[in-house]
Formats: sequence, C-alpha cells, structure tokens
Amino acid sequence: MMADQEIRSVELDADLSARLTALAASTGQDVSLLAQDILRSHVDVAEHGPDLRHEDESRWQQYLETGEALSAEDVRARLRELAIQAQARPAPR
Repeated sequence: MMADQEIRSVELDADLSARLTALAASTGQDVSLLAQDILRSHVDVAEHGPDLRHEDESRWQQYLETGEALSAEDVRARLRELAIQAQARPAPR
C-alpha cells in the first residue's frame, strides 16, 4: 500500500462482488486496484457532471444557432494529427 492511501471497507452485495471479481479476473487486474479505478472514474464524473452537461447544452445551442458542425472525417483527421504529435513527443522522465 502506498503511504498516501487510506484503507476503507466498502460493503458490496453478492452480485456486485461477483461481477467485480469476474471483471478483475478477465482483465488480469487486482480486484482492489480495479475497484479504485472504477470508483475514481465514477467520482470524477459525479464531480464534473454538472459542468459537462452545461458545456454540452451550450454547444448544442451553438449548433442550433449556427448549424456549424464537424464531419466525422474531420474529427478522425484531427485525432490522427494528435496521435502523431503525441508519438513524436519524448517520453516523460
């Protein structure tokens, strides 16, 4: 255990426990680390959800007003550019 971690007990019902154990086994992950990742992701969404929903609504309104949008091909091209840029960066030390 890392020095900055705290041990907490969480009660899971039998179904959730079995699903978590099966998922960990199928992905080769430690159950505890997988549970931490899932909880972290859920807390991130819960904390930022209202902000993201507001941003989504704002962008939707902008689209309704302007009709401007990116095509799927434009998005794919931009993602390819970003991937190439990321590969060209030196690895962090």
